[in-house]
Amino acid sequence: MKKIFACALIAFAAVFAVSAQTYAGNYDTEALDSYADIGTQVIEVEDVYQEQHPSASQVKMELEWTPVTGVVRLYYTCMASSFDRGEAMNTAIAVYENFAVENKYKHYTYQSKDRVRYYKDERGIRMAEYCSHVTFTR
Repeated sequence: MKKIFACALIAFAAVFAVSAQTYAGNYDTEALDSYADIGTQVIEVEDVYQEQHPSASQVKMELEWTPVTGVVRLYYTCMASSFDRGEAMNTAIAVYENFAVENKYKHYTYQSKDRVRYYKDERGIRMAEYCSHVTFTR
């Protein structure tokens, strides 16, 4: 009786394993990959805005964009000795206007006050980071 029960259990497990493999292979890989766009995308902005910040040196701009919600954070980093908040703000506005055109947005609103943070980088040079937080709408 035990041998019959053990054989039936093994046969059931084998049938279950085979059916589980066939169902696992039926999912569309594009549907699984579509969830990859939910996360935040980091976009390095090329510095073509020299006329917006003529006095700043070693400027690095980075956008963190969440496509689902339209939330964008801009990080404008340069040396603290050449940092000017007005130039950083004008550059951010120019970046947002170009970003809106490229991604077919019509309007953006500020979500929080712009922040400036001063720190020393790995070489000991004082840097300033201007952070702006907006939400784009279509």
